[in-house]
Amino acid sequence: MKSTTLNIARWIGLAGLIGAFCAAGSMGALAQGYNMVSFGHVDQQSPSSATNADLPIITPELRADMLAVRGHYRDAIDAYGKIEPQTAELLNKIGIAYQRMGMDSEAIAFYDRAARMDHKYAAVYNNLGTVYFRQDDNKRAKRFYKKSIRLDAQMAPFWSNLGAVYLAQKKYSDGAEAYEKAFNLDPDIFQELELNGLHKNESPEDLAKMYICFAEIYAHAGMKTEAIVYLQKALLEGFSDKQKLVQDQQLATLRGTPEFEHMVSGNPKP
Repeated sequence: MKSTTLNIARWIGLAGLIGAFCAAGSMGALAQGYNMVSFGHVDQQSPSSATNADLPIITPELRADMLAVRGHYRDAIDAYGKIEPQTAELLNKIGIAYQRMGMDSEAIAFYDRAARMDHKYAAVYNNLGTVYFRQDDNKRAKRFYKKSIRLDAQMAPFWSNLGAVYLAQKKYSDGAEAYEKAFNLDPDIFQELELNGLHKNESPEDLAKMYICFAEIYAHAGMKTEAIVYLQKALLEGFSDKQKLVQDQQLATLRGTPEFEHMVSGNPKP
């Protein structure tokens, strides 16, 4: 019998939970983190060997999760609402579904209910932050992101969300520090953000600064190839101060490599 994780589960969405909802004119799409809905382990067997006891149990909550993942948010909300007892996790999922539909007021109401039910539920404070970040309320978003981090400092998306707020406030040093903490927890975090289209609405200038930040973090970690890739992205977005790259101590490990020397003396590779 082979056990595997049913991975319907990673809602990366809203205002960052999938990166689609971003605050206009800010770094909104960059980090708006993750709502992770974990469905646990499901036993999968070949039809010839499976018995009724081996088949996954489709609980009412799992059925609602599947509706939500397929984009049937209204049906998912109805399904979650019929489950008893109502828990903070269920209220959070209803909030996520409302936020996916762009119904921020309803999302906030359910996130608030979840937080009142479980004051130590870190994810719900993160999710509240994504709503306010979408609304350009960076002060309130930052407060909720910091609260989620106080409750669970091991979640990379919480740190990357905080980094996005700092960049939106032009606090680049603080943003870089938060992003580095996210990277240390999950070295794939930046690729995941890009794969989910998290910066398509950002200005070229903001994108270039974000890419340089990522390049510095990769260079510091000794991941030269990834650092070069993000420097190339920054140049392609219009960053032109190549002397600054040469003088950047965070990029010192790249000096002398053919790719870096070509980059600071010529044009970035397409």
